[in-house]
This record gives sequence, structure tokens and C-alpha cells, in this order.
Amino acid sequence: AASNIAVIAIDEASIANIGRWPWPRDVHAKLIDKLAAAKAKTIGYTVFFSEPQIDQGLIYVRKIKDTIPPDISALEAFAPVNQVLGEAEEKLNMDATLASSIAHAGNVVLPAAFELKEPKGNPESPLPDFALANTIGDADNLSLSVIDPILPLDIFGSKAAAVAHLVQVRDVDGVVREDPLFVNYYGRAIPSMALSLAAQSLNLKPQDLKLEEDQALVGRLKIPLEEGAIMLPQFYKSSDGKYAFETDSFFDVLNDKVPASKYAGKIVIVGSTAKGVGTLFRTPAAKDFDAAQLAAYVTSSILQEQTITRPAWGSAASLLAFLIVAAFLMFILPRLPAGQAALASGVLLIVLLASEFGLMVGSAKWVPLVLPAVLLLAGYLLLTTNRFLFTEAGKVKADAESAETNRMMGLALQGQGRLDEALDRYLR
Repeated sequence: AASNIAVIAIDEASIANIGRWPWPRDVHAKLIDKLAAAKAKTIGYTVFFSEPQIDQGLIYVRKIKDTIPPDISALEAFAPVNQVLGEAEEKLNMDATLASSIAHAGNVVLPAAFELKEPKGNPESPLPDFALANTIGDADNLSLSVIDPILPLDIFGSKAAAVAHLVQVRDVDGVVREDPLFVNYYGRAIPSMALSLAAQSLNLKPQDLKLEEDQALVGRLKIPLEEGAIMLPQFYKSSDGKYAFETDSFFDVLNDKVPASKYAGKIVIVGSTAKGVGTLFRTPAAKDFDAAQLAAYVTSSILQEQTITRPAWGSAASLLAFLIVAAFLMFILPRLPAGQAALASGVLLIVLLASEFGLMVGSAKWVPLVLPAVLLLAGYLLLTTNRFLFTEAGKVKADAESAETNRMMGLALQGQGRLDEALDRYLR
């Protein structure tokens, strides 16, 4: 895993110390200010700021200002009151505080949410300018279609370095093994959080990204893609069996228990790991991944070009494996004795599974050979069962014929007075 990526977790300890969720926006502003002062390379936030935070005190301060007649407000003697009201409005306007911190940092990537679904008409409204500026064209619909955007407020999005999607794709078993690098919103391709972080760390703008049919170009990096602009990232091993990336508590960083200087030059991803606050995902690496950890793994895979790919010859290899297994089942297996058949089938099964596993681990190439292995196993069981049934039927018939022969011989020997020999035949 890349060493220049770190995660700051909004965990249970942080919530217990700072207060119930959601926190006031100035708390996030303080963290962003610390990271910016420490010269973090890029700051990725997986927390959504899609609704305004209205402080009740701010509402009453504004009401007070509105009730003061203009002629009184303009009096020189009233200037200290105006100053206090202005300071109170500024301090209580948490959204403005956070927006100012985002603008000052200049390297914050904010998330957007979408629903994976084919559009059936036109959008309710076009994307705002700040979101549109972070997209590229996708007229050929190379990426997955989405609708119903949930975007950061304009006050935040217009100050952010980029706005990126946080759409995850789950397999049929509910596990997240892939990441859509782009999603298509009515012909505009929106990059993922991981892709935006990688681009920002390489000093690239969204317009520097390119989406092609089978790959994405991130500067000079080439990321192989599956259909739908989906990337197959690496899920790195970790020493503690959980996460490969160092994770610090939000509260510890905010209160300098963890010095912000450790994040100098790093990609810092801030997200929630506390239960009930964010969504957790099952992945090949762990069963309780949050969006920040997932983004860290994918970002590392992009920057180090450590993706799993299906080679061009993979389909041909899978088809050849099917043909070999079919030929083995039809022409070789029926001619082998039971012991040799079991041995040959076992060796072929191990070769198929070991080949797929070896290619995956050794060179990050995915050649699907499990289905040929399943065909081999099913074919062997069916042929073995069939052979057993026919053998059993033959044995029953042979036993019946043998019993009749012994009975006839016993009668003949008994007729000749050879009673001991006749008894032996009857016993058989």
C-alpha cells in the first residue's frame, strides 16, 4: 500500500469527546485549517455537507439587526453595537466558517451522492457550475448511469478543489470488490473520490482525466477498466488483519495528540467509522470498511497502477479450458479405472484452480477458470455415479444367475448321493 495516504477517522471516541453527531461545521473547519497549515497534499472528505447548518442564535442576531432602524444603526455612538452584532453573526455562521477554511486550504475534495439508475427523461435541473467544472464528456455512455444527485451546498462546492462521487457497486453477495472510476450523469462523467484524490495529488485538473473504452488516463497513469468504467483495485494485506493504512482519531488530531505535521505532503482522507454515522462495507480485506478506507485503497491502487486486469487472451483461455475439460470427460475419463480416474480428475482440478489463483496473486491477471473446474467436478461426479449404478445393477444380475447355477448343481449332486457337496452348493 502507498505510504503517502492516511485516514482520519470520525470514530466513537471522537464523538464521545466532541459531542453528538452531526458536529458544528466549525469543528471540521478547525481540522481543515490544521491540515492546511501542515501542508497536507490533498484533503478528501467523505462527510456530506449538503444541507445548511442554521444556528438558532444566528437567526436571532439577524432578527435583531433587522429590527434596528437604519438611522439608529448609522449613528456613530451605535458603532460598537454594530461591531458586536457583526462579530456574533460571523462566529455563529458555521457554514461561512467552513467555506472559508475550504477556500483557504485550496485542496479539499468534497463528496457527492447519486443513485445508480438509468435516466428515463431529462434531469430536474442542470448541475451547478462548480459540479459541472469537475466533469468530462461521456457521450458514448462508457460509465454507469446515475440520477438524483446529492451535492454539497454551493457555498462549499464552489470553494472546493473538486467534487467527486461516492458511488459503490456491490457484488451479488454484498461485497464491494470494484470501484466505478466515473459515473455518467446525463452525458457528463463525474470522477470518483479516489480518482479525484489521485489526480489532485499529481497536480492534475479534472479536464486532464480521460475516459476510454477499456482504460482511464490519469496523467501518464493508465488504469485498465471493466465495462461501465469499473476498476478492480487491490485490497492490501495489513499487519493487524484489518486496515493497511494508518488511521488516527479525529479528536486526537484536533487536539494535537497526533501532530498534524505527520500529514505533510500526504493525501489525507477524513471519514466516519462510528456505527450509525456512516455506511460500512464488506470488502475482501475486512467486513467493516468505511468510505474513507475504501477510498484510500482505491487511491493507492490508482497511483501505483496496482489493479487487477483481465488480459485480452483471458476469454480464449477460459474457452480452451472448457474444451479441455469437456474432452477429458467425454473421451478419457470413461476409459480409466476408478483409481486413475479420481487421480487424473483431481490433478486437473488443482491445475485449473491453481492457475487462476497464481495468475491473480502473481501478476494481478484474472483469467476465470472456476467454471471449467465446476464443470470438471460435476462431470466427474455424474460419470462416477453412473458407473456405480451400472456396476451395481450388473452385480445384482450376476448374483441372481450365480444363485440359480448353485441351486441346480446342488440338486444334481443330491441326486447322486453326494450330500456333503450338495450342501456346500446350497450354502453358496
